[in-house]
Amino acid sequence: MSRTCVVVGLIFSCLTILTSNKAEARNIPWRAELSGSFINTQSDTNHDGQKGTLQNGGIKSTLGSGTVQGVGEVALSGSGKCPNGHDGLIATLLPGTGHGFYRFNNTGDLLFVEFSETVCVDLTTGIQFVSGTDNYTGGTGQFAGATGTSTWSGTVTVLYDDGAGNFFGEFSITLEGTINALNAGNGKDD
Repeated sequence: MSRTCVVVGLIFSCLTILTSNKAEARNIPWRAELSGSFINTQSDTNHDGQKGTLQNGGIKSTLGSGTVQGVGEVALSGSGKCPNGHDGLIATLLPGTGHGFYRFNNTGDLLFVEFSETVCVDLTTGIQFVSGTDNYTGGTGQFAGATGTSTWSGTVTVLYDDGAGNFFGEFSITLEGTINALNAGNGKDD
């Protein structure tokens, strides 16, 4: 075999390997259960005396386990009926204040999110019913350049409130949607 054939064969093999690793967009269905805690921050972006929140929690999902962290600030927007039929106060997330990320334990990859949120505070029980939408805005590793949306809902309970704007509590949420990512595997190995 001539040296030219070997060189051409090697070049062809390298090109085949490189093109087979080409980034390919995938729509990944995603379901998750989130739970954790929240605490007030010192931010008050609209100067209404109501502080923003920092949320920290864990996730169990179809892409594996991990953590979630986010910040946001809501403002009262009226009254209405909560999902359980009780009268409640409605609050909505201030535009531009809902930001966070998911971190997956199996890879360490991050998925960045901007979210919207509506809260209904049940005036009878004090339970807060939350719902919202996540819009994915990129990430790291397999989620670099990711897009997509998910909807979520759940409950929040304030466990401590000092009446001066400082509070602490727990949340429990379920989420379902689609992540549009490049070269993303299912990531589930734990």
